[in-house]
Amino acid sequence: MSEGKQRGTAAKVLMPVAATLASAAASYLAKKGPQYVEQLLPKVKDKAESATSGVGDVAHDLTERAKSVVGGDGGGGESSRSLDELAKRREERAGHRAARRKAS
Repeated sequence: MSEGKQRGTAAKVLMPVAATLASAAASYLAKKGPQYVEQLLPKVKDKAESATSGVGDVAHDLTERAKSVVGGDGGGGESSRSLDELAKRREERAGHRAARRKAS
């Protein structure tokens, strides 16, 4: 028997079997699906609530960490570096950039 003929024969035999299995699975899901959804829905809601509260905690922690890095309450108060220090650092960085450009 040739390979093409074997594939055709196998397809003819397997197609009705696959259709029967798909039909059985669909009818089972139609009958039992709502029960599974009712059982899973509270668990999904609990997971969603815990995930959203975790996001809120992370966001709060990030804002606190950002405030500690900036140094202050974020309301425009006294910062951890003075304006003179920031200007000096800016000039140093500009000098380094100019040196790199000159070197290349």
